[in-house]
Amino acid sequence: MINLKKLFLQFYGSYNRVMDADYNPLRHVPDPASRFWIMTVLAWMWCIASGLYLGSVLFIGASFVGHIGLLFMVFFTAAVFYDAEQRQDTWLVQLKKD
Repeated sequence: MINLKKLFLQFYGSYNRVMDADYNPLRHVPDPASRFWIMTVLAWMWCIASGLYLGSVLFIGASFVGHIGLLFMVFFTAAVFYDAEQRQDTWLVQLKKD
């Protein structure tokens, strides 16, 4: 059986390596707002590329909205995790101990 706690912590570590400005190449950009804008532009570029690849030019607008929503939720989740780690909430500390 898959250990869900271990899987969650592996996902959290992988997420940090890609999305956390302390680990990814965007750490060299000093302004956090600029980092967010860069991620937004990258999401738009991925929308356009995937829309063109799939031949659904009519749905690129919906893809923009979807990617922005997804990007927002990724950053929101990261903010919750970061806040929990800074405050040393018991659920996160307990997960790391197990």
